[in-house]
Amino acid sequence: MITADRGNAPEVRIEENAFHRGEAIALDAAPHESGGILVGWWEGDGIAVVRGLLAVPDHRAGHTHYERRHTPAQQVLDEYLATSSEPNVGYVGEWHSHPTPQPPSPTDRHALTGLVRQARHSVALVVLAVMSEHAVEAYSLIGEPCWPSRATIKPADVERIAP
Repeated sequence: MITADRGNAPEVRIEENAFHRGEAIALDAAPHESGGILVGWWEGDGIAVVRGLLAVPDHRAGHTHYERRHTPAQQVLDEYLATSSEPNVGYVGEWHSHPTPQPPSPTDRHALTGLVRQARHSVALVVLAVMSEHAVEAYSLIGEPCWPSRATIKPADVERIAP
């Protein structure tokens, strides 16, 4: 499904199966945060298509924090890519849950800025906020590099799409 006219607004399109997997992880982890990495591809200018939300456990996660550690995340990504038959699929960003109905925090924005500076390419962030025992809402930001070593963080529309 393609949105007819989105202007220049960044967008994150999450496949339904990926969204439901992330939703289940977020609900199961509550009242703690959980998270991991986003796999998919970039389409056009500022559109991230998310094929999978891969969990990267953080045994120290709490009510208000989750830290995605590089080594376990790289291992999860490598395992996923080794079994994927799609040549264009790769790392597009990060995701984590908020066990309360909260959008991305200033800490999330700061972390995304650091990821963009390190990666030197666009990075998507999806926050799955637990709204109730059975409902999760997705918020998203896209960080883009800008010269010389800064990042621009923009809110992004979230669209759920069929696989």
